[in-house]
Order: sequence, then C-alpha cells, then structure tokens
Amino acid sequence: MVRVDERVARCLGLLRTEEFAPLLEWLRHCKNDSLDKLTVAEGNQIYRLQGEAAVLKEVLELVGRSGELVDKLRRVSRP
Repeated sequence: MVRVDERVARCLGLLRTEEFAPLLEWLRHCKNDSLDKLTVAEGNQIYRLQGEAAVLKEVLELVGRSGELVDKLRRVSRP
C-alpha cells in the first residue's frame, strides 16, 4: 500500500463528501470494468488490467479510510 501524508489523507477525506459521490461511483465502475475485462484478456493486457484494478482498489480503500489515516498521522507526528 502507498504511504500518504496528512495533507493527502485530508484531501482523500474530501472525496467522501456528497459532491464527489459520482466520482467515487465512476472509479468503482472503472475498477469493476477492468476486472470484467480480465476474463477475456490475453497476454500483456492481463498485467495491465490487474495493475489498473489494483490501483483503483487502493485509491478507493484510502478514501474510505481517510479519517482513520488522518488521526493516525496526527498521533505519529506529535511528540
């Protein structure tokens, strides 16, 4: 998983607001589309689609955990 700093975690938290719901839905659709395409992919396309789906999954997970990440990063950065 990619490491993020507190500023990035706060930005990811903004993506959880209602106005960004269409963007998150689109990202989920893109991830699912990549996974669906894997069933018929061949050769190097398989690796590209796997990577694409993995990145999208990671971004969506980070958005979902952004509040937790901000809290954790604040605790770590304070003496």
